Amino acid sequence: MKKKKVLGNIILINQIDLLIDHEGTNGIMLIVLLGVLGVIVVSPLVYFVWMHTASVQRRSADALIVLGYRCDGGEIPPLLQERLDTALRLLESCSFRYVILSGGAVASQRTEAEIMRDYLIGRGVTEERILLENQSRNTVHNIVNCGILLRQYGLRSCLLVSNSFHIRRMKYIMKRLNMPAYFYAGRSLRTLFRQWKLTFQEIRAFRKTLPWVEKALNLETPRMMGKKEAPAAPAVAKNNES
Repeated sequence: MKKKKVLGNIILINQIDLLIDHEGTNGIMLIVLLGVLGVIVVSPLVYFVWMHTASVQRRSADALIVLGYRCDGGEIPPLLQERLDTALRLLESCSFRYVILSGGAVASQRTEAEIMRDYLIGRGVTEERILLENQSRNTVHNIVNCGILLRQYGLRSCLLVSNSFHIRRMKYIMKRLNMPAYFYAGRSLRTLFRQWKLTFQEIRAFRKTLPWVEKALNLETPRMMGKKEAPAAPAVAKNNES
């Protein structure tokens, strides 16, 4: 009788040990799962915050440079209007000799620079203060071409204006090309919310930027980048005299 009781207790203890082991395994799996979910949820948020906390400065400079954005059908999109309105506020509060508007005809018949010029002139900026860079088709082109204009006009300092999501890539390009500059972007909850998708698209945009930076670094002499040159006219064959 005692042997049966002892045997029953041993079996019960073994069952309890198995249950504890099973529950422990489930607990570990649950912790791992929660950890993975935490990384999935938190990582995008950390990246978003990092992208939009790049340092910016509201300050005077020789040139205020506004980078363009594709204007489908010649219309100014909200993101570009945000850049231009930010530039207008800077022109009121800071001092600049010139405003450089940079952007070629990427998605419109007219260049982005021309479209931006009309917007600023319509809001009181005199045309004499505006310089146009109308060949660029991406951010590297913008920066290289504006650098040439800065040298041509003897402008020693510049403040670049864009959207917040764009600042870190601009800083990277300027650093690689050894071009000193200051940067500014308007930031508010409304504007940052509008840039949520574009902030994550910057990962792909950064990869596309790398070969363009290398191309700019390998230029033997400084020259404007972007606008495709017109094809050469076909040679006219000369008639052989008999």
